[in-house]
Amino acid sequence: MTALQAALLLHGLLGGADVILNHELLVRLPSRPGAAAEQRLHSAREVIFGLLFPSLGLFSWHGWLAWWPVALLLAEILVSLRDTVVEGDTRRLPVPERILHVLLFINLGVIATLLLQALPGWLALPAAMQALPPGGPGQWLAAMGAISLAWSVRDGLSARRLRLRAGRHA
Repeated sequence: MTALQAALLLHGLLGGADVILNHELLVRLPSRPGAAAEQRLHSAREVIFGLLFPSLGLFSWHGWLAWWPVALLLAEILVSLRDTVVEGDTRRLPVPERILHVLLFINLGVIATLLLQALPGWLALPAAMQALPPGGPGQWLAAMGAISLAWSVRDGLSARRLRLRAGRHA
C-alpha cells in the first residue's frame, strides 16, 4: 500500500464518519429546511471522491493523463471551500463535525502533498493509464468510490427535494 492510498483510505473513513454521524444522525441534513445548497455541494463532493478513490486505487496515471487526479483534487478543494462558507452561513456546526472537518482538511493536505510529489515522475512517462496490481487497497478504494457515487445520488435527490419544498413554502 502506498502512502497516497493509505491517505485516501483514511479520507474515506473520516468522510464516511462525518456523513453518518454528523449529517445523518446529529443534524439530519437530508430533511433539514434550508440545506439544499449544502446537500448539492455534498453530492458534488461525493461524485469527485467516487471518481478519485478508484482512479488512484486501481490505476497509475502517466504523461498528460496524470492531470486527471490533480483536476479531481482541485475540484474537491473548490467544493470544500464553498461548502465551508455555506455551512457557516446556514447553520451552527456541532463539535464532532468541526473536529472531523479539521481532520479531513489536514488529510486533504496530505493527499495533495503526496499527489504533487508523484506528479513530476508521472508526467515524465509516456501517456498511459496502467492498472495497478489487483487486490489490496485498490479494491477498498474502488468500493469506497462506489459507495460515494451511490451516496451522491441520495444527496442530490435530497437537495432537489429540499429545493422544491422550499419553493412551495415561499
